[in-house]
Amino acid sequence: MSEHRKAGFAVTLDGRDLGAEFGAGEDLGPKIGPRLISLTVTEKRGGDADQVDIVIHDHDGRMALPRKGARLRVKLGWEAGSDIPLGLVDKGSFKVDDIEWGGPPDIITIRGRSADVAADYATRREKSHRDTTIGAIVAKVAAANGLKASVAAELAGIAVPVLAQDGKSDMALVRALGRRHDARATVKNGRLIFSPIGKPATASGRAIPSATLTRRENERVNYKTVDRGGGDGVEARWHDQSEAKRKTVKAGAAANPSPSGEGSGVGQVKKPKRLKKVYATEADARHAAEAEAKRIKRAGAECDYDLSVGRPDLYPDRPVTLRGFKPEIDATAWLIAEATHTLEANGLTSKLKLETRG
Repeated sequence: MSEHRKAGFAVTLDGRDLGAEFGAGEDLGPKIGPRLISLTVTEKRGGDADQVDIVIHDHDGRMALPRKGARLRVKLGWEAGSDIPLGLVDKGSFKVDDIEWGGPPDIITIRGRSADVAADYATRREKSHRDTTIGAIVAKVAAANGLKASVAAELAGIAVPVLAQDGKSDMALVRALGRRHDARATVKNGRLIFSPIGKPATASGRAIPSATLTRRENERVNYKTVDRGGGDGVEARWHDQSEAKRKTVKAGAAANPSPSGEGSGVGQVKKPKRLKKVYATEADARHAAEAEAKRIKRAGAECDYDLSVGRPDLYPDRPVTLRGFKPEIDATAWLIAEATHTLEANGLTSKLKLETRG
């Protein structure tokens, strides 16, 4: 790492349990810095919780183990350097879930997951939502869990005739609703966000800036095309109560067949992917088929991109353009699906999982 670059971090404690000498809200960086082996933040899309892993030396036995449930706030970034974004990036609040101690040499590992979610968010419930909208459901769930709702305008008004919770938690319900509409349903900074995957804007409408990454910044890259099925689109079935029979809607290639079967010679025909669930209405079936078609298209190619000089300002759902690789790679509009940022003795690195924007 260049001598001109200096990585930095800050960890603040909302309780008094990470060592008796630590006070609430105090930046622990200067105190655990000399002991730090590694600090890793993993950010994922959707309902999967973000995670922090902190590994520190306890060679003198002076580090107290934090209590389970203690809350940490973590920032990562660069304090000095050229040609890199400077400043610490707030990576959110985490609740301590797992604590490990072992040795010799004595080492403490602290693992925390996103702390924005109330405990009741994972509690199973029996209820039905009728004659409502996506916006109203998300707002109701957010209010019940002490969160603020942020729902993209194009999704908020979509009608939901009936949605049965049937023993699902609020978390599972919102995830399922997001999957049906190809939307991310995630909790960040006290907000329950419901917005289309692949749209370069937040739920509030603020544009998410695209990042350009080049071969020069890259330590390792692995690109591959993937066949996820659905070569001839997606079918979803729904039950027409008025006619007492099942009907089918199609999305993707299945919804726009080639005239007279052009381009579908022997050995090339692929059946559409059929969703297992039978939906209550035609609209629900169509939303589900379109969402699955978008997911299949987005998963058509994958790219793992590792940076030796970390970029904690990169996060899931941020658009990315790659430059200096194969023409197919450079021509693809990419989206960050997962980001892992690690601070160790040799500096700050980042690993990205990219998928096509669809």
